[in-house]
Amino acid sequence: MNDSGLRSTMLALALCNFMVSFMVSGVGAILPAMGGALHASAADLSLISGIYVLALVIFNVVAAQLIVKFGQRRVFLGGFALFLIMCGSLALAPNMLSVWTQRFAQGAGAAMVATTSVTLLLTLAPRAMQGRFMGILTAATYVGIALGPLVGGGIATMFGWRWLFVVLLPLGGLAWLIMFRKIRTPWHSSPSQLDYPGIAIMAAAFFLLTVGASSIGRSQWATPLLCAGAAGLVLFGLVECRMKNPVVNVRFIAAHPPLILGLFAAFVNFGATNGSLYYFMFYLQQLRFLSPFQAGAFVALQSVTQSLLAPLAGSLTDRFGPDPVAAGGLGFCGAGILMSSHLSMDTPLLYVALCQCVIGIGLALFAGPNTLSIVRSVDRTRTAEASGLANTLRTMGMLCGLIIVSATMTRFLGAEGVSPAVADRFLAGQRFDLILFGSFNILGLVLVALRILNTYRCGLGKGVDCVPDESFLDDDEDDDEPAPSGEPGSGTQDPEASRDRGR
Repeated sequence: MNDSGLRSTMLALALCNFMVSFMVSGVGAILPAMGGALHASAADLSLISGIYVLALVIFNVVAAQLIVKFGQRRVFLGGFALFLIMCGSLALAPNMLSVWTQRFAQGAGAAMVATTSVTLLLTLAPRAMQGRFMGILTAATYVGIALGPLVGGGIATMFGWRWLFVVLLPLGGLAWLIMFRKIRTPWHSSPSQLDYPGIAIMAAAFFLLTVGASSIGRSQWATPLLCAGAAGLVLFGLVECRMKNPVVNVRFIAAHPPLILGLFAAFVNFGATNGSLYYFMFYLQQLRFLSPFQAGAFVALQSVTQSLLAPLAGSLTDRFGPDPVAAGGLGFCGAGILMSSHLSMDTPLLYVALCQCVIGIGLALFAGPNTLSIVRSVDRTRTAEASGLANTLRTMGMLCGLIIVSATMTRFLGAEGVSPAVADRFLAGQRFDLILFGSFNILGLVLVALRILNTYRCGLGKGVDCVPDESFLDDDEDDDEPAPSGEPGSGTQDPEASRDRGR
């Protein structure tokens, strides 16, 4: 693949990720109109987002096994096709049950696209250009998040909510055709089996956690559900240690400290930034009396800043490596969140905008470089698994942030809603959580610093075992089975792609 072909492929890949993220945030803007048309309650509408997040958590890691079994090309094209088909069917949804079912399937397709995008980037792009292309991929994702509420709200207002699912179909079809023509990894199949028991236990555990998190402060079952979900994750870990082909190889992860540090850094960062987002929306609308559109515009500054600076973060990654850039991002995120902890009823809105921009700078410097560092911390045969784990830990962080916010608001406000009458209590709870979230980013900064130190010690070669002994995998994996040709970690690469890497 020549340079122009590589760029067109990466742009098509970025377009696919833009559509996936646009549909995530855009649906939030049409929920009121959808609820009125389908006679749905607020609880019914909240499940639309919860079910989508549940699908992302499950299929981010399942996609890694699918890549091993069916290959990158099938998983990516199949996942994006499923996403587009669900867009068309959601436009015709007759009731809420069909919406829930289709959003779960759409989330599964989106997860396959997100996980496979990173492995395709590593397979197709030379190492010296991976940071730059990761920056473009990250920028496209957050442009979609920023435009989703604004464009989605406009489409719902002018044409009706169903048109949101139709308007991007032609562009999505074009992107699918480009990727179909450009992806040259072979259509192979592997005899390896999917870990059905592990997938079932994981799905049940995350379902309990999602329902429990959304029930905090509203149902007496919230705590039992959360405890059952946590117990399910423990059971999942125990079962995975005994499986021959686990969906999450616990022993492999435990043998790679840099991978663990990167995953937990992603967990704490996304939990903190998404948790703070809830407070910004309540603060701006309920205490400062901004309209939903105005509040959304303020919050969108975060995504706009991130999308503008993500390509620069990619260039810095190619020059200095991903870990130093990610560490700077965590510092900016922590600073922006701690600045936000000082918000009051009289805080100038310009200061609120500044906080959003500082957090956006941090996310631009952290998201793409940290993901690249995670997938580089393992052998190329494991990049799909590492990519899926990174996406899953980010989503789990978002869920954890929701749990913390819900628990804090229940403690400070009880059953009361957010209003100027309870502003003092709301601001006290907000301050408590934002200081906590800022501390999370400092913890993430420490984790990345430890990863940088590990890399530095490996570079010095002073007796440090940088590549863990993986002999413990001998009982679980067939060593005689070669990696699929053209896949990450394969010993046989496409000759044209090899020439491009050499160039």
